[in-house]
Amino acid sequence: MKDVANNYSLSEIKKAAAECSAFSVEPSFDIEKQLLVCGHDVIAGVDEAGRGALAGPLCVGLVIYDRSCILSSSGMPGINDSKKLSVKKRTAALGIIAGRCLTAFSVLVSHRTIDRININRATELALVRLLERIPIRPDVVLLDGNFSFKVSVPVLSIPQGDTKSVSIASASIVAKVQRDMILDKLDARYPEYGFKTNKGYGTRRHIQAIYDIGFSPLHRKSYEPVKSLISGGRIS
Repeated sequence: MKDVANNYSLSEIKKAAAECSAFSVEPSFDIEKQLLVCGHDVIAGVDEAGRGALAGPLCVGLVIYDRSCILSSSGMPGINDSKKLSVKKRTAALGIIAGRCLTAFSVLVSHRTIDRININRATELALVRLLERIPIRPDVVLLDGNFSFKVSVPVLSIPQGDTKSVSIASASIVAKVQRDMILDKLDARYPEYGFKTNKGYGTRRHIQAIYDIGFSPLHRKSYEPVKSLISGGRIS
């Protein structure tokens, strides 16, 4: 990673973000502002939904805000980590994002691809696809988590980034709303698993349904308990 104006590097910005995040109640534009000062004009926030789900696709969202939007405010009311927002508030937040951002985009990676290449590589694949498809090329990507992906632009991984950066939190909302809509539709095809309620995650009811009736074509065979059931010959 290269040094830029004021001798700040991306790694130094990441360290500063980690040190100050404990005092933040809601995501802010603080990290984005540091990057602007350092000479990065187009900053993309990226986050995923469905990483730990037992069924359904991975959805990765990307959001880019205009420089003036970042500089004119400390944060954005209504925007927070998608997991902290109700369905109604996430829907409202999506409208806020659409009205303020330069671009918001999401891509899906199927459960079959996740089984074939693993969830980390699936996330990297989604990021590559996003960067290929979006109309604006970012100078740097803020990515929730702790990854070392090799893509066409610098990536700054921020642990718990959806609680620190408005751009990442916005991407988490875009990804979750899109994925939740898909799982709601799939619930009509497989109502016995409760996808509309659990969104494919491993609730007690969901796991019990897998043991009772087997797994559906939507379940990830590389995830437990399906993986063990297949290897043990209990479900074919």
